[in-house]
Amino acid sequence: MMDRYPFELRAGPVRKRNLFAHVVEELGSRIVHGELKPGEPFPNEADLGREFGASRSVIREAVKSLAAKGLLESRTRTGIRVLAPIHWNLLDVEVLGWRYRAMPPLQFFRELFEIRWMIEPQAVALAAERATAEDLAEIRQAYADMAAADPAGDTAIDADLRFHRGILAAGHNDLLLQMGNLIGVGLLISYRISSDTFTVFLPQHKAVLDAIADRRPSEGRRAMERLLAETRAFLERQMAGSMEYAAS
Repeated sequence: MMDRYPFELRAGPVRKRNLFAHVVEELGSRIVHGELKPGEPFPNEADLGREFGASRSVIREAVKSLAAKGLLESRTRTGIRVLAPIHWNLLDVEVLGWRYRAMPPLQFFRELFEIRWMIEPQAVALAAERATAEDLAEIRQAYADMAAADPAGDTAIDADLRFHRGILAAGHNDLLLQMGNLIGVGLLISYRISSDTFTVFLPQHKAVLDAIADRRPSEGRRAMERLLAETRAFLERQMAGSMEYAAS
């Protein structure tokens, strides 16, 4: 995937960028994978510096970055400790990426769809009530770009992301906008499972758009619920078929 997307959906090692980013990536992954656990001694700065070939300042900045994501806590007397998952910022795109690579794909997929089910139908209802002319133009353009895009290409994914994020923005609730990363990750995983969802469910996207444009909140909510329920069922069938094929 291109860099404009929340993270690269792959299970293997992540390519090194600069040293600071590599240290953050490696330590964050170890925490989320359970290699570094709450309550266990955390490696000291000197040991981490030798392992990564990094200065103490780089290690300290990496620890600060992970503390900002809720994975670590650094105190003067007690030193650095790993925090329990309840403290992790699961809206952070890097933390999402580490969780994706640490969890069974089906479990991660289902968690994201549960959250989308709680958020997106109500977001559509708000958009139907609050969308400005500019908001509607953004959502319409995203849908038009979806209809014209090659389903297997990056332009299709980009248009779909803009469609769903446009709905969140049209609700004019800043907290809703924070859900954009979760929605984006859910869409990317859907495309990874099967790009067929793009063409199969394009009419359901149109139903959502029409309900927003016609100022029908209840109908918009139901249209998004149908879109999510049918997409989830379709993708679960695709995953089940893939697992049966792999096991045979």
